[in-house]
Amino acid sequence: GRTDGGTPPPPPPDAEPEPPAPIPNVDRRRLVWRFIARAPSLPDGGARVGEATAAVTPWPHQVRAFERLYGRWPPKLLIADEVGLGKTIQAGLLLRQAWLAGRAKRILILAPKAVLRQWQIELREKFNLHWPIYDGRALVGGPAPGAPGGSARRDAPDRWHDEPAVIASSHLLRRRDRAEALLAEADPWDLIVLDEAHHARRRAAGGRREGGPNALLKLMRGLRAKTGGLILLTATPMQVHPVEVWDLLDLLGLPPEWTEGAFLQFFETLGQPNPPADALDRMARLFQAVERDHGAVGRGDVRRLTGLSPLKAGRVLRALRDAASIPRRQLETPERRAALAVLRAHTPIRRLVSRHTRALLRRYFREGRLATPVADRRVDDRFLALTAAERELYEAVERYIGTTYDQAASAERSAVGFVMTIYRRRLASSFRALRATFERRLDAMSPGGAARPAPSGAAWDEDAPDDETADEPPDAEELAALDRRALAAEERADVERLLERIRALPPDGKLAALTGALADLRRDGYGQVMVFTQYADTMDFLRDALRARGGLRLLCFSGRGGEVPAAAGGWRPIARDDAKRRFREGGADVLLCTDAAAEGLNFQFCGALVNYDMPWNPMRVEQRIGRVDRLGQRHATIRVVNLHYAGTVETDVYRALRTRIGLFEQVVGRLQPILARMPGAIAGAVLAAGGGGDRRANVVDELARQAREAEAGGFDLDAALDDAAAPPARPPSPVTLDDLDRVIASPDLMPPGTDVQPLGRREYGLLTPGMPERARVTTDPAYYEEHAGSVALWSPGHPLFTPPELPEDDEDVPAGVALKDLLER
Repeated sequence: GRTDGGTPPPPPPDAEPEPPAPIPNVDRRRLVWRFIARAPSLPDGGARVGEATAAVTPWPHQVRAFERLYGRWPPKLLIADEVGLGKTIQAGLLLRQAWLAGRAKRILILAPKAVLRQWQIELREKFNLHWPIYDGRALVGGPAPGAPGGSARRDAPDRWHDEPAVIASSHLLRRRDRAEALLAEADPWDLIVLDEAHHARRRAAGGRREGGPNALLKLMRGLRAKTGGLILLTATPMQVHPVEVWDLLDLLGLPPEWTEGAFLQFFETLGQPNPPADALDRMARLFQAVERDHGAVGRGDVRRLTGLSPLKAGRVLRALRDAASIPRRQLETPERRAALAVLRAHTPIRRLVSRHTRALLRRYFREGRLATPVADRRVDDRFLALTAAERELYEAVERYIGTTYDQAASAERSAVGFVMTIYRRRLASSFRALRATFERRLDAMSPGGAARPAPSGAAWDEDAPDDETADEPPDAEELAALDRRALAAEERADVERLLERIRALPPDGKLAALTGALADLRRDGYGQVMVFTQYADTMDFLRDALRARGGLRLLCFSGRGGEVPAAAGGWRPIARDDAKRRFREGGADVLLCTDAAAEGLNFQFCGALVNYDMPWNPMRVEQRIGRVDRLGQRHATIRVVNLHYAGTVETDVYRALRTRIGLFEQVVGRLQPILARMPGAIAGAVLAAGGGGDRRANVVDELARQAREAEAGGFDLDAALDDAAAPPARPPSPVTLDDLDRVIASPDLMPPGTDVQPLGRREYGLLTPGMPERARVTTDPAYYEEHAGSVALWSPGHPLFTPPELPEDDEDVPAGVALKDLLER
């Protein structure tokens, strides 16, 4: 062999393989637990321990994203998959593995307040990570069945950020006092995850009066220097303008040459059919910066991308790398086109963004790279005529909205506009929802009414503006303050008159359309259907009406939790897990739910969905559809039925965009900025004298024009991404849940004093010293998924998975040994 530190020569072909190194003759229990502790850091397969000991089976594209993250430490990546393709799974795989391997000992997860609980549950149920939420006053622990203090609420000291891993509201921490404390006092983090990262943006991005960073973007720029790794999650990285993509990539670290101006100019130039020579020179210098910071582009990559011969591919690469412009000017026309293709494919976007779309995954399936097909969609829009009485009331409410807004003092315009758009959105949902809203409004106008407690956070989640282009998305407290300020602008008599007319109406005309849609879907083989609405008031109306008609088994899910019909009438609350389980096991034909509950409901077994109302933001509808349009969907075609009131401004907008771009059949990346403008455009139309006439036509025409322009050109994120790499080959994990089952079933391997009682197949009663009562644990991920509320997954990360005390200087296990080898000694 060599003695200079180089690679030794390979053995001759007929050489016998070397036998594995002998296992040290030490205490077997110590050896097993030492191996479990060190396995996540082993070089051969250790990176799979987190996944192999969790209740999740990732899809190939999720594995690919995890490998990109974990293989380039510290990770810096924007995960921009479409809704329903598992962004949180990719982040969770990284969080669990980095935590177990000790790479990340301080982790901060920032997410909108509405999804904090979802994050906590996902981390617990899929990744066995029991991390607290900081709610501004206390640390609320993740429920860990059987663990001491598992569901406890702990008062948070000023240094709440000393917690090793914590989930917190991005809305809360963006506030000036909170942000200053986080930036000035908190120790550095090893890893920060920002969910819904598109909320970190500049004010009026791309506009004539563009402002500076909003509070969240300012916070993230400050945290950039206080973290090793940074993961950004969003399905919509660009809301209004390509500069928003640059802002997010700048957080991750761009080559210094890729300034904001250079970035925008680069992609603007790529949109030209034949850029001039000086523009090609500028782009080549940026390409050289990418190669310097991220590694050289291979000739084979250029050939795959362009189809050029090896000789011509090398010529293109040399021209792009040359400091002089002459080699680029000498490229023949096909080579110049190839050079532009290489420039488009090798930007920082390719290195810093991971994005998967349904169209891409369908291609993977055709190519044999994905074993499970991705479902197709069939979208059925049903436009329903208002009755004469409904139309008269509709127009009266629109007049009231426009007049009240016009008469409001300028200082109160924003508050009054907020409340008026709530009325309008609830009117579009159901007359019953508007009736309940007016009844609460009258109560607030009564003596002492304004001093009564404000609606709960869940109620404000329903009424929060769904305009993603807002510079600073308001939180529940800010919305409540707007609501109180608007009270003075309304006249009690006006609200009473409208309420009297609503009470005189027969039941909502859309109800018949819903029952017809449910019957159609059932006839076509869709035995279970989800019905979505924005508001609990509408849901309550629907469930009582459907129950009275009979023939359907109903289940509800809203911000209040799960609910089922009670034997004596009314509705009985049930746990979230119970509601999910009942629907999954076929215990209900129809699941009625609100947007407040949509996140976290993943129902691949249900193939049909009815939108009883249509949010102004199409991405909210896309999120609803994403509850069923997920990987593993059992139906080849997903049915989506949208119910619209005909002749309304939102319906006119949707109809135009469905005709032009196939809205909801496919969300196209470059059209996202246009879709993001819809809530603001519709709100502007309805506040302008009720949104009638010319203003409505102008909104429709302008959005349609912008959609056509975006389709013809525009910034196309997907075109700048690499989608050809196959998932990497991976060695097996040295520790699996099967191995851990053998450990817990062996009394001589468990820590001293631990009492294990078998309860069934891979289920045990566990009692450790100091525990008040025995806890149920399992090593079966499928069983755990069915009973996550009452059973613990016994694997690393759970508080009940407590190893015996081990000396620091224990011997290492020889390379190439897996836990099963130690267990079979």
